[in-house]
Amino acid sequence: MKKRELAIITLKKEAGEVYANQIRYFLGDNIKINLYSFEEGNITFFDEKLIILSVKLKYEEISTMCASDTQIVIPKLTFEKSSFKKIAKVDKCETVFVYNLSKSMALETITLIYRLGMEIPNIMPCYPEIKKIPPNSVVLTPGEELVIQADNCEIIDLGYRIMDLGCITDIAIKLNLEHLIKEDLLKKFIDKIIPTSYITQKLLVTQTKLENQFDFLLSAIDEGIICVSHDGMVQFYSHVAREILSLNDNEMIGKYIGDYIKSFDFNQIKNKEITHLQKLIKVNNIDINLDIRYTNINVFSGFIIKIAKFYQTEKKQAKLRAQLLDSGNVSKYNFDDILGISEDILNTKKIAYKMAQSNSSILIIGESGTGKELFAQSIHSSSSRKQGPFVAVNCSTFQEGLLQSELFGYDEGAFTGAKKGGKIGLFELANNGTIFLDEIGEMDLNSQANILRVIQEKQIRRVGSDRVIDVDIRIIAATNRDLRKLVCDNKFRKDLFYRLNVLPLKISPLRERVEDVFLIFDSFKKNLDVHFNLSDEVIAVFKSYRWEGNIRELRNLAEYCSYIDKKVIAVSDLPEYMLESIETKDYCSEILKKNNKLPIPNFKRDLNDYMFVLRKINEAYILKQRIGRRKLYEYAVEEKIFLTEQQIRSILLELQKFEFVKVLSGRGGSIITEKGRNFLKQN
Repeated sequence: MKKRELAIITLKKEAGEVYANQIRYFLGDNIKINLYSFEEGNITFFDEKLIILSVKLKYEEISTMCASDTQIVIPKLTFEKSSFKKIAKVDKCETVFVYNLSKSMALETITLIYRLGMEIPNIMPCYPEIKKIPPNSVVLTPGEELVIQADNCEIIDLGYRIMDLGCITDIAIKLNLEHLIKEDLLKKFIDKIIPTSYITQKLLVTQTKLENQFDFLLSAIDEGIICVSHDGMVQFYSHVAREILSLNDNEMIGKYIGDYIKSFDFNQIKNKEITHLQKLIKVNNIDINLDIRYTNINVFSGFIIKIAKFYQTEKKQAKLRAQLLDSGNVSKYNFDDILGISEDILNTKKIAYKMAQSNSSILIIGESGTGKELFAQSIHSSSSRKQGPFVAVNCSTFQEGLLQSELFGYDEGAFTGAKKGGKIGLFELANNGTIFLDEIGEMDLNSQANILRVIQEKQIRRVGSDRVIDVDIRIIAATNRDLRKLVCDNKFRKDLFYRLNVLPLKISPLRERVEDVFLIFDSFKKNLDVHFNLSDEVIAVFKSYRWEGNIRELRNLAEYCSYIDKKVIAVSDLPEYMLESIETKDYCSEILKKNNKLPIPNFKRDLNDYMFVLRKINEAYILKQRIGRRKLYEYAVEEKIFLTEQQIRSILLELQKFEFVKVLSGRGGSIITEKGRNFLKQN
């Protein structure tokens, strides 16, 4: 039998050998691997049907040198633990340079270091064109030999990056060799690499690439996974789920899930198109986080249930809570710290100061990076509550159950793993002061209801307690989202919106107050103790640039320019993303325009059946009419389209799952959504 062939294309031959050895570790000699490298110059036409290309920038060139049905995979990379330990030893106070063969490759390596959780405040890319690194610097390199001047520098070789587990899995599936990947090999590999937190999310959220991968990824996941069919019958469950539920190996297979998790009514999801549900339940007197998601892939259609012990989930949040509570709970800034001479910012400060004299709730609205917390602290510092605490909490940081225990606290014994003596909540900590709820638009609906009660009753109740506690607090909320739209989408409570929006304060983005840009930029230069000037061309760029990241982006740019080590910053010295955006006023919009076509979902039936249903519902929408399954069936008979009424029902449910239509209850019929109308136009 002829072996399956795979091509690996890299810049350097040595890197290709690393990837080849990694693939052979899992697939053995069942595959023929052909190595090509730009270093050797042996790039020619490729007969292989699967190509691993390590250089993203070479994609267009390589795609012209192979057959139309060839699949090209750009591997996701990670580091071995031994490499990560070297990075961890670097002094975080020093400026660290990351060297690679090009600027884009150096930036990719920096992104990977951050993605794997390593916090290095001052990290800069370097590459051959830079020519020289400042003496006595620390330089990280992923297996590349430096060809630039680096006097007395500490060179730390991290070794070549390796492909992550998801990429190996993808290769095995494309070659129909997934059966060769054994559990013991997976465990050894996982012990060797840096674990990434996205594996669980990839299993439960990303449905387009699941296919057979989850079967052998489960050993790397520390939550319990249960696969359940539409009728609630268990198809599969992981060893972690077995341990949490105290089951024997295959005891639950083929049985109804409700017989084993009795504290939740699975009729809520059974045979219904509920795509996502989260809840805190009790199983065997243990508090369990329950996360249910609907999925539909080639080999499985039903519900994937994730279960995890609540106290274990809470431990993962321990560092975040520690940082939050150790912050001092005091405001550090006042209105004098808010720089700006534009009419916009002066008027906003004037309005905010007047709001500070009130005790009503304030809703600060502004893009990310505009300084919403700076305004919140300044308002507190200018209010009658300035001697009281200022407690800030980011509502997007915590899961639903954890957010409520953080905000309201809990009593001893409220749940398994609860701290002895209980825990004071953030609302209690903010008593006689101000609580700042950042990213309020990300808060779940249950927590919103509890917040509303605090505003109305001025009382809180700890989790697991029957006692109410009086609190005297002022709430300042902030968001970068359109809360009115969230209210219309039933994702934010209307009554809470009007309770928070008593005193709305809008902060203009930096691009609307260009006269403030250079004043703020100069203050950052002063804080960094650097001295350089901007060329006239750069000044013009600053004035026309959109500053999507606002003041935060401006500060990052000041720090970036400080490392260039030039007296005058020219346009060519600016970061690559700024240079790319000079030609367009809205770079993000241009990118979105290129990618705004809706993909065709993996429908169960022929696409024409769905287009027929969408077309008829759209015609009814134009006539401001509702249309039901029976009428759609009659249209199908008229147009000689062979669809039963039951098949039309299934089509409607699928279209609703992809948000193309909304199926109303009773005799309400179905209506097409804006997304559905766009999909109809495109197809």
